[in-house]
Amino acid sequence: MKPFLQNYRLLKHRLLLVLAMLLATSSPMLAHAAKLNFLAVDKNGNPMPDVVVYATPTGMPLPATEKTEATIAQSDMQFSPYVTAIRTGSQVKFPNYDKMEHHVKSFSAVKEFEIKTYERGVVPPPVIFDKPGIVIVYCLLHNWMRAYVLVLDTPYFVKTDQNGVAMLDKLPDGNYELKAWHPNLGSIKPALSQSIKVNDQSAPVKWQFDFVPVPRKSKSPG
Repeated sequence: MKPFLQNYRLLKHRLLLVLAMLLATSSPMLAHAAKLNFLAVDKNGNPMPDVVVYATPTGMPLPATEKTEATIAQSDMQFSPYVTAIRTGSQVKFPNYDKMEHHVKSFSAVKEFEIKTYERGVVPPPVIFDKPGIVIVYCLLHNWMRAYVLVLDTPYFVKTDQNGVAMLDKLPDGNYELKAWHPNLGSIKPALSQSIKVNDQSAPVKWQFDFVPVPRKSKSPG
């Protein structure tokens, strides 16, 4: 019986090793996760905030849909944040924190919707964004108010800060198509794109756009 038990334990150990290797290679969520740093600059080399960088795996399946909730508030007579990235199927709330009434509207084919005039303190039912693409949100009462929603199938995305810097964390090792999008590209001009292999030694990625961002519109004096 003793040789039998030894062989059984050895076989069990080998089977566990094989199973662990199969799980690590077949499931991107169980693979080693890396960090990827980004820097976005304009054509003059100045930092660009509000650039959404997103990674779509090639040769690997996307993780199961993770629906989330975001908020785009009306505050100080602007939409805040100016740019929001969400995954397809997520919902967005549009609370009004201003003293003035607002009328929220999108004419975008990806998601056309309307929230008619509502007062301060009101939080209308959230809007579900069920298709990927770019959605431009307006206030029909105040023509300078505008927000952008980038709806993505991939869960791997991040937005640059005021220094043009961002980091994607917990990105499984593998091959990806990276894209960088800014509101000034609109829905017609293509996002910047490059292919990359991600691992724990991945170098920072720099994006340089060929324009200087147009300043965000604000309320006219007086």
